[in-house]
Amino acid sequence: MKYVAAGLTASAVFFTSYLLLIFAEEPFRDLMSWLDLDPYWEMRWWRAGTGLIMAGYVFRAFITWRNNAALEWRRTLAARARA
Repeated sequence: MKYVAAGLTASAVFFTSYLLLIFAEEPFRDLMSWLDLDPYWEMRWWRAGTGLIMAGYVFRAFITWRNNAALEWRRTLAARARA
């Protein structure tokens, strides 16, 4: 189940980073006078690459967080059982 939750979180991060990069890219294009070289809905390689890298980091961080939380919970239960 943790992999499903991590995958959904990574997918959300991927699409969020894609949308944020679209909005961040527009002012820079206007500044350099590159107005409409391609449509904004066309996913270019750098947007896709950035989104995949961010999604990978979030996936790994989510799995690590869940594993550490489970380990801490087991330690707490063991400490309670010993007491």
